[in-house]
Amino acid sequence: MRIFVNRVGEERRGVAFRCDAGVGMARWMGSELPIQGSTAYVELNVPDPVVEWQRVAPTVRYDIDVDEDGCLWIRGEVLTVGGPGDPVVTLRVGTDVVMIEVGTGRETLVVGERIAFTTLALEVYPYDV
Repeated sequence: MRIFVNRVGEERRGVAFRCDAGVGMARWMGSELPIQGSTAYVELNVPDPVVEWQRVAPTVRYDIDVDEDGCLWIRGEVLTVGGPGDPVVTLRVGTDVVMIEVGTGRETLVVGERIAFTTLALEVYPYDV
């Protein structure tokens, strides 16, 4: 995913960013912090299992955004659902693919539907194109 870095925080390596999928905040996992105002290609990672999620209708709203309470929301189309004993669910978020671990209710997910969830932590791993 290509992001534009709006702000960089030295403490906790936090970055505020915007991209075609929306706006968000994340922890920068690269060896060096990015420069504010720069662009970067990153892979998104949700480090904690998703324990609560909801089905959402297709919408024009962004797939990544921060609500008025400061909660980071991620929305995506379910691409794959892990089988028995496999908690991994693959989502399309914007134009990228993100793998998440779903704690409960995974068996009720349907490929092609959209879900939304909040997360306290989002990590971005930079890579070169």
